[in-house]
Amino acid sequence: VIITGTLLNALFGTDFSTMNSSSGRSQTTLGTYTRIWMGKSADANILVMDVEGVDGQAFGEDKLIERRYALFSLATAEVLVVNMHEITIGLYNGANVGLLETVFEANLQLSEGKGLCHPHRAGKTLLFFVIRDYTGQTSLAHNEDKLRGNMARIWKSIEKPKHLENSSFSDFFDCMVVGLPPKPYMPEQFNEAVDKLRLRFTDLNHSDYVFKPCYQRKIPIDGFSCYAFDIWDAILPDRTLSISAQQVLLAKYRCAELRLKTESAFKESISAIESQINGGKLVDGLGKLMEKERSKAVVVFDASAKHYHQDVYTEMRGKLYKAFDEKSTVLFRSQIGIVAEQTFDQFNDKMWSLHVNSILAFIESTQAMVLDALEDLERAVDGMCANMHAA
Repeated sequence: VIITGTLLNALFGTDFSTMNSSSGRSQTTLGTYTRIWMGKSADANILVMDVEGVDGQAFGEDKLIERRYALFSLATAEVLVVNMHEITIGLYNGANVGLLETVFEANLQLSEGKGLCHPHRAGKTLLFFVIRDYTGQTSLAHNEDKLRGNMARIWKSIEKPKHLENSSFSDFFDCMVVGLPPKPYMPEQFNEAVDKLRLRFTDLNHSDYVFKPCYQRKIPIDGFSCYAFDIWDAILPDRTLSISAQQVLLAKYRCAELRLKTESAFKESISAIESQINGGKLVDGLGKLMEKERSKAVVVFDASAKHYHQDVYTEMRGKLYKAFDEKSTVLFRSQIGIVAEQTFDQFNDKMWSLHVNSILAFIESTQAMVLDALEDLERAVDGMCANMHAA
């Protein structure tokens, strides 16, 4: 979610700096130009970003800074919340038309990075317009129509790559509009409206719930910092930014990290079994024990890795099973060696204690003992491998 100022704090319980009438907005600078704050919602698992400067006010008319922030916002956020006052709707600067133009241009840059030929198949972004100081004299539907008309004109006016010439802004964006009464003059009504608005972000059953699957960036929170860093690292030198490529790179990094961690935990969990076998002792129900530890390890891996890029996750899961199989094979081979050695010793004892009247009887008896030994060995191996399943 990207939103600004007092509304952000009221809506999500965050503690971002806000503008006041006497001193203006308090600023904390991260780097030369970067003014992006992040915080978690107090009562929900929502990451909130306060992005300053994308409206051209903090940095004058620096389009490069605007574009960078727009790119970062589009690459990371599922919902972009745009603040505007009702009296400015229809005015070029006041209604953030310049910002929308920057957002649209940045989105086209991302689309080129994705190589999109069918924009409607890509994940969309929700533009959530919050009309401040809304009086109700003009209907929200009328204001929304004016905003959509503005966006259609902006989209038509910007330069687009050839394969997107016939596209519209609705191929990439959905739009919601909500009005809030003026806080200084109607504080109670403002707070009530904010409480209702909050439900759109927190109530999954709300008819206007904002975090729909079509907006998801599919970036697990444990990998977000790495993803965001790589996105910004690509934006600064103005490299071509491919969101899908960044998602794959992140997935490879995180899934490989999770795979190694899971392999290490698996080895630790079977260390006692390994020690027993290496000491020449048989482990009863080896197959069942190994399958139990393997299943536990896979559950832990899946819990974190399944949220990343599906192809990468599937590939890493296959490698994890291969590593488990290799380790299990070593233990099975060692235990089979122990069983084979014990079987041979038993066969050897029986053979040397065998007393018969003729060579023919000796041969027949040894053949029977060989078959018995092989059956014993086969039963031992079958019992050992019971409960083991393919990946």
